[in-house]
Amino acid sequence: MEPSGRYPSYVTCVAKALSASTQPMTIDALVAQVGERRPIGKGARRAVYRAIQQLFQAVPVAPSRIGWLSHLLNGATFRHPLTNEEARRGFLLLDELEHAVFFPQFFQNHRPDTRQLSVELFGGPVIGAETTIERKTWSLRLGKAFSDWIELQGGQGRDDILITVRDAVEGSYIVRLQPREARDEDGIRDRNILISLAAEELVTSLRRADKVIPTWELAALLVGRGMFHDPVPPDDLHMVLHKYSMLRLKDGVGYTMDSRVTANYVGQSLDDYPGEGNDEYYDVGAMAEHEQGRHWNEVDNELGSDDGAEDSCPDYEAYLEHHEVARVSGAPLTHSDYHLLEAEMETLLGLEQEFGYLLPEQQHRLADLAERLFIDPDSLRGDLDLPDRPDLDEPPYWQN
Repeated sequence: MEPSGRYPSYVTCVAKALSASTQPMTIDALVAQVGERRPIGKGARRAVYRAIQQLFQAVPVAPSRIGWLSHLLNGATFRHPLTNEEARRGFLLLDELEHAVFFPQFFQNHRPDTRQLSVELFGGPVIGAETTIERKTWSLRLGKAFSDWIELQGGQGRDDILITVRDAVEGSYIVRLQPREARDEDGIRDRNILISLAAEELVTSLRRADKVIPTWELAALLVGRGMFHDPVPPDDLHMVLHKYSMLRLKDGVGYTMDSRVTANYVGQSLDDYPGEGNDEYYDVGAMAEHEQGRHWNEVDNELGSDDGAEDSCPDYEAYLEHHEVARVSGAPLTHSDYHLLEAEMETLLGLEQEFGYLLPEQQHRLADLAERLFIDPDSLRGDLDLPDRPDLDEPPYWQN
């Protein structure tokens, strides 16, 4: 355990544990790892679940087992439909799934990742690649060497680029050109159907009846299920979901079940279709056993079991636990007083987000509230609502 008087947050501890493990970890193992870095009490398991919900790269792969996206991506293969402009100018327009493949940390805070990638052009050179913006869309700049490689092989628009992840942490990838006449249409169709069924199950099991599931979150969950570890990768994710699923893209942000078919929809088991998935992490046959489950259901159950109680809630229970562990003198805050001060803290963070800074006395007040409530301000910053449309001078989002 670290000797500091101010211990790292649960989010920091969980992120360090998962990112350091190349294999998915059980919740019990995560609790033990957190306990080596900070004091924990009776509510540690719930606090770990809350931390997982705040980490984009923390992805459920099986009941009570969580993997780190950068590790789950290794060995996966993705299909990108090449356009003539991309081939000529040497870049790839990225959808949300591909953006997460090349830059797994981006969706934690939606800030540009400036790291340099290493991309091997199959049968050709190894080149550097970096993020860029083309046509107001996040893209991967590959340069003239990529264009020359495409031309040498006689590639053109409507051919496919197959992207295989060697090491997402190190930023190492290999790409292959597959002419459209070499496509295994039957195999690709089977993969498309499998991806669509998995996506429908995930969206319908997320327990967010009237909410949209962001595309990047859905993409990470599909990776967690090992849906891209087959030698024959599916087509572009948006095209697949539009053509094969009953999901609908809403406002260009995420997916929800088509309300016109939800009432009569009966999902078909993935076991009725060929494909192996990522057996190392996830047993496809277990989907039915676990209610075709998105394993966030388990997270929701852990966090929501006391929601109906009038005199308590998960946040207040975590506060009481920290108060006991820290051995603070004096009685703890009441439930309502706790939330009153928490609301004040959120207001200050909202002002900080809106104006870009706080006055010195406001900064001191924020620090005092954080210390008194045992709340890491960064955990609340991540929960603040993002604007429906980014400012015009912010990096653009996709126009799918």
